[in-house]
Amino acid sequence: MDIDTAGMSFTKSGLLEIRQERPMTPVYVPLDLQINTLLRLPVKSLLRFRCVSKLWSSIITSRDFRNQHLKIGASSAPPRLLIAFVEPYGEKVLVVSSPNPNAPSFSSCSYRDLSLVKNIKGNMMYNACRGLICVGTGFKDVGIYNHSTRQLHTFPQFKFKKGPEVFPRPNYMLGYDPVEDQYKVLAVDAFSDQRLEHKVVTLGGEEAWREAPCVACPHIVSTRGLYMNGTLYYEASRKYLDYQNTIYIIVSFDVMLETFNIIKVPSKVLTLGMWFPYPWVDTSESDNDTDKTLINYRGKIGVVENPRLKGSFRMWVVEDAEKEEWSMSTFHLPESAAAGLDFLVMDTFSNGEICLVPKELSDPFCLYYYNLEKKSMRSVRIEGLPVSEFKRAERLSLTISDHYESLMFSET
Repeated sequence: MDIDTAGMSFTKSGLLEIRQERPMTPVYVPLDLQINTLLRLPVKSLLRFRCVSKLWSSIITSRDFRNQHLKIGASSAPPRLLIAFVEPYGEKVLVVSSPNPNAPSFSSCSYRDLSLVKNIKGNMMYNACRGLICVGTGFKDVGIYNHSTRQLHTFPQFKFKKGPEVFPRPNYMLGYDPVEDQYKVLAVDAFSDQRLEHKVVTLGGEEAWREAPCVACPHIVSTRGLYMNGTLYYEASRKYLDYQNTIYIIVSFDVMLETFNIIKVPSKVLTLGMWFPYPWVDTSESDNDTDKTLINYRGKIGVVENPRLKGSFRMWVVEDAEKEEWSMSTFHLPESAAAGLDFLVMDTFSNGEICLVPKELSDPFCLYYYNLEKKSMRSVRIEGLPVSEFKRAERLSLTISDHYESLMFSET
């Protein structure tokens, strides 16, 4: 016996039959409702839905939609955890995205999203900005990688006016101009006080590298870049060859205006120490080179030293750059968590925690979160990562940061 309901019937064998007795009336969905619905979908779904129609494709790939999608994602959901492993002299750049664990003490999770960046040799991972990551090394093979879309965009090769062309190599920093809605990469000279050149390129358009001189204070970069609210920050020095007379500064680069500003570093913070691009290089033998890290502390520039075996570390915060006012706080890691471990500061997260990674890479991979307000610590173990492959590497670069899904495609 068949059961007939509004043109649908189920046979005895359980098969569904649909009979169309009259033309179906199309359902009209207002365009603004379609857009609002699409804005709340994950990037993976949106990439598929570009094929639904030309209208949807034009909506999803439009600049306004991409910006709104990122804004809604950043305000409605907690950021994901982004981890990047890099072999500087190999050909592996492993990028992992995982939900950011919020357990109060110890938690264990598995990675959810893994990708391998190809087509760049001699890799290094620089900084992340609004869902995009700056990767590459040398004067070529420098690009922007979108982990959500798996797209890599490389910039044209460039040269400084003064050689050499191979080494020393510049450091790269990715920033965003919120006024003109443009991404820019700043190339800052490193390891050479003979050249002191800086260049900048804008994503999209002609993408020609152009001069970005810092006339007021020529300098050499010595940390990776930190992006905050339209500005790039990094530590630098005014002299490199003469260690005794080295002057350390924090440089700010306005991404829109392409201008530099200098923040003087008080003697108490000196020396910030050279930034070692390979985190597992042992720098603990020197008491002076405490290899400090720039962080975003409540919208202010913070300088945090890496905790040592004693489990204590200090943080300096720029309270007023013009008045040269800084504050300093001392923190102590719990003895149970810090016993026998030498940590590196990776980044600060949106919830006010800083991420610490033991210098000795562990398998399974383990992270430590220190809450600067509560002065408490928790650990997170991430199962399933191919850490053993990277443990064999002579040197390794590691990047960890907050991450939001982005539709910002490499092509504009």
